[in-house]
Amino acid sequence: MLKMKMLLVVVGVISALVLMPGTSQASAYGVQYWGAFTVNVKGQSIGIPSGQLAHMISGSGYHINWDGANFAAAANVCDPSMRFTYGNGSYRLDGNVHWGCSHVGQWKYILNWNAPRGSACAELWAKNWQVRITRQCHYVYG
Repeated sequence: MLKMKMLLVVVGVISALVLMPGTSQASAYGVQYWGAFTVNVKGQSIGIPSGQLAHMISGSGYHINWDGANFAAAANVCDPSMRFTYGNGSYRLDGNVHWGCSHVGQWKYILNWNAPRGSACAELWAKNWQVRITRQCHYVYG
């Protein structure tokens, strides 16, 4: 009988933990395409992008745990880098340059800070900060 009561208590505690709401997360994910060209397939015009920039922010309210972005391109992007901006451009974090040419690249930074209200963007740059290819933005608010 005692074992049965213990089992019921354990099951009850585990059930309560499973059903308990977790902390709120407000993360954001978006994709920006660039450089589209059009092809005709059986009379139908179809747009094909030259590349895409995917951007994800993990956090809640003003707090950003981490910010990351990656790109995939049909052609090589040479000496790419990623700039992260916050508060409508008031703050920025310049990622490292990936020397050489590639079809793909990825950056991720653990920030653990409170960003100011406003846009939070990832900007893909090429040729060692000479050419901005595209940007993808989210809006941070409390």
